[in-house]
Amino acid sequence: MKTILILTDFSKNATHAALAGIRLAKNLHANIFLFHSNTTQALTPIYAGGPTVVDEVNLMEDENRQKLKALTDLLQPFIEEGKSSWKPSIHYNEGLGALSYQVRNILATKDIEIIVMGAREGSRLDHFFTGSETFSVIDHANKPVLIVPHNSYLDNFKRVVFATNFAEDDVKAIRYLAGLGLIFNYHIEIVHINSYSDDDITKELRKLEFMKHIQRLRYPHLNIQELHGKDVVHRLNRLCEETKTDLLAFAHYRDSFFTRLLHQSMAREALEHQKVPILVFPSKFEL
Repeated sequence: MKTILILTDFSKNATHAALAGIRLAKNLHANIFLFHSNTTQALTPIYAGGPTVVDEVNLMEDENRQKLKALTDLLQPFIEEGKSSWKPSIHYNEGLGALSYQVRNILATKDIEIIVMGAREGSRLDHFFTGSETFSVIDHANKPVLIVPHNSYLDNFKRVVFATNFAEDDVKAIRYLAGLGLIFNYHIEIVHINSYSDDDITKELRKLEFMKHIQRLRYPHLNIQELHGKDVVHRLNRLCEETKTDLLAFAHYRDSFFTRLLHQSMAREALEHQKVPILVFPSKFEL
């Protein structure tokens, strides 16, 4: 059975992301697995009559399980509401240690479709890719990672923008989006933004090969466009705002579109204003 993995730290934003995960699960006929990873461990000195480290860990595990149970109870009414014939079941667990290690083990043992995470309020997208836990999850995952900002929703899932540099690896991600599109019936806008300083002499050859792969998909609601702009990320942000994009997607691998952009200071500043949910296809992504 397909499963949506929802990672939570019990924050308001994580709960908001869990609601988005429920909407996905209903449409994909998948169940939900809530998971919390406790990456901190109390180092309490051992003294006569005092708690040991093992005692502290056991207390944290009990507390986390209680919080997971409370979150499950909170989400249950949202599962029951609406006219969807599929009512996802919720399972939960917690673990002690690095989140990336825990996620890797979950992916090895469960049929995970998508990983859902909440974005920190006020955080920049570049923060996700510079040493944060979100980066560690993406770096170790082989399934798409959905990052849901605190002020965004997936109620109207009708328009998806995929940013590309015409790389062959992007085709695999677009094929996955096309498969989801048959369920959600959304429009896919594949966008390449030409900066005025672009001097990539291989782009036209990559584009021709890329177009051959895209045409074979035969997805009915798909468009490809090239835009121009002095700053790529500002232009992409403006496009998402003007077209009321519901989801921004891109692949994250070495020399990918966004990986290169994140090394630019202007890009990092512009990404502060990104408000739509983001679906990231990791370098280890498998269909």
